[in-house]
Amino acid sequence: MNSSFPLLKLPILVFNTVVSNLNVFELVSLAVCSKRLRFQCKHFRNTAVLKKQIEKFHVEFSTVCRIRIKFYPSLTSELAFQVEKLKEERTKCKNIFEDVYISKVWSPRVNQIAHHEWYPLDEPFVSEYSQSVYYSNCAIPAVSSMVSFLSDLFSVPPTSLCLNFDLFKKEEIDQIMTLYCDRQTADPIKQFEMRDAKKEKEETNTELVISIIARQNATTELKLMFKPSSDFQFDFNSLCKTPEFLEFEYSYWINWEQAINMNSKFILYFLRSNFSNSDFKSLVEKWKNGWTPKWKRIMIEACETLDIDSYIIDPIIDIPITNSACRSFIEQNDTIHAFKFEMKISFAAGEIIKNGYLISRPDKSIATVAVERNRIGWFIIQPDEPDAEFVA
Repeated sequence: MNSSFPLLKLPILVFNTVVSNLNVFELVSLAVCSKRLRFQCKHFRNTAVLKKQIEKFHVEFSTVCRIRIKFYPSLTSELAFQVEKLKEERTKCKNIFEDVYISKVWSPRVNQIAHHEWYPLDEPFVSEYSQSVYYSNCAIPAVSSMVSFLSDLFSVPPTSLCLNFDLFKKEEIDQIMTLYCDRQTADPIKQFEMRDAKKEKEETNTELVISIIARQNATTELKLMFKPSSDFQFDFNSLCKTPEFLEFEYSYWINWEQAINMNSKFILYFLRSNFSNSDFKSLVEKWKNGWTPKWKRIMIEACETLDIDSYIIDPIIDIPITNSACRSFIEQNDTIHAFKFEMKISFAAGEIIKNGYLISRPDKSIATVAVERNRIGWFIIQPDEPDAEFVA
């Protein structure tokens, strides 16, 4: 007796009902079976509410290349594929695209992981479906084929790219940048992260690094997580797009004027900097004298202890640090321009304590200057809208 289910013979509405009961990994598994099933699954995705559920589509070129799609909030799940070198005989695997293979034992590893990448121990948790795909010749075309398939199936382009640049040759990097950072593309990458894995004594290829930063076209986040030489330089005014968030894992090569005058719209993070207590104090004084930066928030890991109490020469009163009370409390005490607070922020991994001040100036602008762990300084321009919540 034939026990197979005649899925392709079902009317389209019935087919969609069946597919709607599949999780995201099962949907991918069905779509790789044939071109016709791929078309049917794509048609279901395009007509379903699921089309708007993708929060992030991440591609990573590293020691092991990875692809991750985050479905949130309507779906609380993630797809994760590792693209690895084929070590078995090809006959033990199924060829799904040119030089892309999957194991004939095709079932996912299922884990519960935190949705928030920065707080891996905090709720909410989502279901991660992970599996490996394989290539026999070259990783980059295999990743590209898998990305194209997923992009077509879920009707969304990649939104995030991570490049561990020192693991690839220049021509391979050119290929990656052309595929995902073409300035003419209608859907530019939103987030770009650049890393290296070199040993301490190895020199960074400065020319190559500059060309990558200049070619990337991130609109939301740019993370430079590599360790350049101390004399490395880059003109951030030459970026083709101004990302809203800029993070430097090693920022000792950036000078103070360059840092505070960057064009990023919202957030700047400078880790492992050479910035001093006097630099951070000068920022507070510059703002109080009427200067307003283009960014809204800056975080600096200084090279010495930050004594923010010494920055404040105005009379001080304590403030209850609650979003709803801050602006009204300050406006009721308009003869005072410095309000001291202590804030405790709890996470599953522990607690962060911020000590600082809300400071105001005659034009009614309000900023937060705070320190945590003695050397991490925050300067935040608070929103002007009367009902807007303050940023911690």
